[in-house]
Amino acid sequence: MIKTKKIFTKLFLSYAFIIIISFLLFGLVFLWLFHLNLYTEFEETYVHHYEQVTNQFEAIERFQWNEEEAAASLQPSLSQKNFSIYIFNSLGEKVYTPHQPVIQENHINLEWIQAAAQGEMIANGGWTDGVLGYFIASPLIDHHDNQLVMVMAFHDLDHEYKQVVFMIFLTFAIIMAVAGIFLWFMSKKITAPLQEMNHSALRFAKGDFTQSVDVKTHDEIGQLGDTFNYMAAELNNLEETRKTFIANVSHDLRSPLTSIKGFLIALLDGTIPEKRREHYYLLMKDETERMIKLVNDTLDMTRLEAGQVEIVPAPYNVTKQLQMLAVKLEPHLVAKEMEIQIIPDHQEIIVVADQDRIEQALINLVQNAIQVSPNGSTITIFLEKQANHVEIKIHDQGDGIQEEQLEHIWKRFHKTDKARSNKSGVGIGLAIVKSIMDLHNTEITVKSRPGEGTTFSFSLPLEEVDRVK
Repeated sequence: MIKTKKIFTKLFLSYAFIIIISFLLFGLVFLWLFHLNLYTEFEETYVHHYEQVTNQFEAIERFQWNEEEAAASLQPSLSQKNFSIYIFNSLGEKVYTPHQPVIQENHINLEWIQAAAQGEMIANGGWTDGVLGYFIASPLIDHHDNQLVMVMAFHDLDHEYKQVVFMIFLTFAIIMAVAGIFLWFMSKKITAPLQEMNHSALRFAKGDFTQSVDVKTHDEIGQLGDTFNYMAAELNNLEETRKTFIANVSHDLRSPLTSIKGFLIALLDGTIPEKRREHYYLLMKDETERMIKLVNDTLDMTRLEAGQVEIVPAPYNVTKQLQMLAVKLEPHLVAKEMEIQIIPDHQEIIVVADQDRIEQALINLVQNAIQVSPNGSTITIFLEKQANHVEIKIHDQGDGIQEEQLEHIWKRFHKTDKARSNKSGVGIGLAIVKSIMDLHNTEITVKSRPGEGTTFSFSLPLEEVDRVK
C-alpha cells in the first residue's frame, strides 16, 4: 500500500512538474515575443507620427505661422493616450511639449537628444523614477536654422506587462486546476493495477494463487497484468503439482515401507514359519527395489529439468539393446505370464545415440506397457528402418488412454490411474522419457484408443554406414 501510494505521488508530482516547467517556459517565450512585438509596434507608431509631425512643420513653414499657432497645431499630435511627443533643439532645450506630460522632460536623457541631432535614431527603455517607459528619438527638421529632435515617450508599459503576466498566470491557474484533476484520475488509473498486483503478490506469498489481476488495457501495464495472471496460473499449477507429488511419493513410499515393517515384525516374532521366510525376503527385496526406483526416477527428473544431464551419442546395436532389455525384465514378464516380441529380432541396426539414456527411456516405456497390459498378453516392439533413421514403436495390449488424457501424459506427476488401484508410481516415468528424447532432438508420439492398446513411437538416427542408399 505504501509503495503504491509513493508511486502514485511520484507519478502525480512528476506530471505536475513537467506541466509547470513547460508552462513557465511557454510564459517566458510568450513574454519575450510580446516584448519584441510591442517594441515593433512602437517603432511603427513612431514612424507614422513622425510623418505627421513632419507634415505639420512643413505647413508651419509654408503658412508662416507664429509660435502660438504652431504650438496649437502640434498639440493634438504631441499628447496621446499611451505616449507623448517632445520636440527638442540640438542643445536639449524643449521647443514643443504636451500640456500634461506623463513623463517629465528630465526623464529623457540629454545624450539621446544629442545623438539624435547627429542623425542617429535612438531607441531605449527602462525604469525611470518608478515609471517604465520606452523612448525613440530621431532628427526631425531644421526650424529657424536649428536642428530639431523628435522624442516619442511611451508610458504606462508596466501596466501592459502586468496585464500580460496576469493573463498568463490566470491561464496557468485554470490549466493547472483542470490538469490536476485529470492527472489525479490518470495517476490513479495507472497505479490501480499496480496496487492490485501488489495485493495479489502478498497473497501469493501466503500460498494463495487464486487471485488474478483485472486487466482492462492492452498497454505495457495491461501486458504486465497478463504476465502476472500467467505467473499466478503457473504458480498454482506448480503448487498443485507439488501437492500431487507429495501425496504420490508419500503413498508410494508408505506402502512398501508398511509392507516391509509388517514382514519384519512377523519374522521377528516367529509368526512366519521357517520354510516361508525366503518368500517374504523376496517380497521385501521387491519392495526395496521399487522404493529405490522411485527415488532414482525423482533424482533423474530433477537433474534433467535442471539441465545437469548431458548425452554422449555413440554408435551401438539397438536390436541387441532391446533383446538384453527383455532379459532384464524377464522377472516382471514371468510374473504376469507375458512376453516381448521384437520385429525384426535378427537384423543388426546401428544407431547413434546415448545408449544409457535410451535404455533408461526404453525401460520406462516397457515397464509402463507391462504394468497396463493384461496377464498373458504380448508387448510388441517394431523396428522400422527408414532412409537415415529407425523408428521404434512399442505397442501394448492394455485398456488404452482416453483422448483427453493424451496431451497430459508427459507432464510430471500426471497419472491416468486416479483411483490408484495398482502400483503405478508417482507419474514421472513418461516425463523422464520425454526429457531424454528432447536431449536427443527427437520427438516421441503416442497413439491410443480405449480397448485397443497404446503405441509409443520415436526415431533414432542411423550410423552413416548403416543408412539406406
